[in-house]
Amino acid sequence: MSFRVRPYKVILAQLIGPALLAATFLWTTDAVVARDVLAGGLISALSNSYFAVQAFRYQGADNADKVVRSFLKGEIGKILIAVLLFALSFNFLENLNVVALFSGFLFAHLIGISVSGWMTRGPTSKYQ
Repeated sequence: MSFRVRPYKVILAQLIGPALLAATFLWTTDAVVARDVLAGGLISALSNSYFAVQAFRYQGADNADKVVRSFLKGEIGKILIAVLLFALSFNFLENLNVVALFSGFLFAHLIGISVSGWMTRGPTSKYQ
């Protein structure tokens, strides 16, 4: 079974999903909710992009120590980027809809998990 995940496809899905959800909210509700859903999705996608760049830098058993360090660096950076972007959102977005912001963030995260799982599930998997 192959566990090769192409991180750019996951990040692309995390950008497209919240954009479509925001467009739906823009069409059905108002611009503030759509903006906040999109902002939450972007926070998730941007922080996960940093993690993906760091985590997939090294591969193989010869680089095991580098792999562990790059995962740790990526996870710490991901958390710091998310906290920073949430803080900026709370400070600079007027009429912030907190539920929409966190919904967009959660939605993008769930898309990332789903796409990663879908990509690693191959026809030769014995767990299907």
